[in-house]
Amino acid sequence: MLVDVRQQRINSLVIQWSQYGEEKFGGTKGWLAKRLEAWFAQGGTVWFGLYSDPAYFKRIHTLSLSQQEEYLSHYFINIEKTYMHWKPWLTLHSASIQGFYFPLELSDYDFPTLQQRQQLTELLAKQVHNYNKPLMVSLYLSATIDESSIVQWVDQLTDAGIKVIVQDGHGTQALSEKVRQQYLSLLPSQSGIIREIFKQSSAMPFVAQRLIYSHYQQVMQQKVNRDTYYFSLRYAPFSQSVLKLAD
Repeated sequence: MLVDVRQQRINSLVIQWSQYGEEKFGGTKGWLAKRLEAWFAQGGTVWFGLYSDPAYFKRIHTLSLSQQEEYLSHYFINIEKTYMHWKPWLTLHSASIQGFYFPLELSDYDFPTLQQRQQLTELLAKQVHNYNKPLMVSLYLSATIDESSIVQWVDQLTDAGIKVIVQDGHGTQALSEKVRQQYLSLLPSQSGIIREIFKQSSAMPFVAQRLIYSHYQQVMQQKVNRDTYYFSLRYAPFSQSVLKLAD
């Protein structure tokens, strides 16, 4: 139950998306909307995720600036369409909506050049004016570019009016502990952190398991001097009654 989430001292959720491809989860009258309304009734708030393209990771990975620009411009149109579809509902629940999450999952792997990162930042900066609340994006690290370039990128996105939250990489274990900590220690203080409360066992396809409860408790008790989010409710030890893990 959602009350279990509140008992974990979690008072804000990031809804990853409200439309995934053609799937709309019932829209403003469906199960997602009703579950969120129950969360709001308990005093919870959300960052509301918009449209996600199932083909995103295949389409975004190119060194062609023009191809990325064309794809992202089309993607942002679909994101705004989802926003407009939900807008009456969002307006009704405005007090409980902190902002809007763009389901991009940025990475230095997909934006390895300075020109690509600058182009993306400029495109996102233009989106800020289309929404009546702050925008958020997430970023994961692949060590494709150096730490100073990551810091510069996060700073540029932040200056453009985008809230950036960075995955800590603890669950995916894609980077060594030393490299991971080097990157995380240099992140600007205004960026948030996503604590991964899972352990990945396969990358293709993605397969992950819950942490054992004692390890989960250790993660939740660690103090981090920045906005902190946990990925995700699916892997929380109480989550079978909230979001069931698929086989």
